[in-house]
Amino acid sequence: MTLSLQTDRLLIRDWEEDDAEAALEIYGSADVAQWLSPAIDQVTDVATMSMILTAWIEAQPNFVVPAGRWAVVRRDDNEVIGGLLIRLLPPYEEDLEIGWQLRPSAWGNGFATEASKALMGWAFKTGDVDELFAVARPNNKRAIGAARRLGMEWVGETDKYYDLNLQVYRLRASEFGG
Repeated sequence: MTLSLQTDRLLIRDWEEDDAEAALEIYGSADVAQWLSPAIDQVTDVATMSMILTAWIEAQPNFVVPAGRWAVVRRDDNEVIGGLLIRLLPPYEEDLEIGWQLRPSAWGNGFATEASKALMGWAFKTGDVDELFAVARPNNKRAIGAARRLGMEWVGETDKYYDLNLQVYRLRASEFGG
């Protein structure tokens, strides 16, 4: 399923192979990579980012709606500024996680909240989804702030996901303010 969602300032769309350089500004940033869950190494070059994007693009048709990975594009200049995902959380693969990553130059503008809210609305409407979770490392104040701005409720701290100590936030479909 191809996804294309628009907000006032953003377009959420499928990743494209031509997005590798822009994606490297996100996933190649040490300021972003340090917070990723599961912990992964910082992407160091365009060729590696291109291989990762190719894997994401090839996997996309195999996900069950609403799971997937998407690019976040600023509409006024058509720049890829971030990525979004919805995926099953390990180890039991019952809970769906929403995640957002923005290149540092796009931080502080409300883009993560705006894009995530649009994706959450689509997920609650399109998928058979009752709730979405966000996980963040305890010191990731930006991610925690975005989860709160999305109306997500803190439900605790756990190490069951990705073998990391994480703060867990949840939003139920019935609580979503769209």
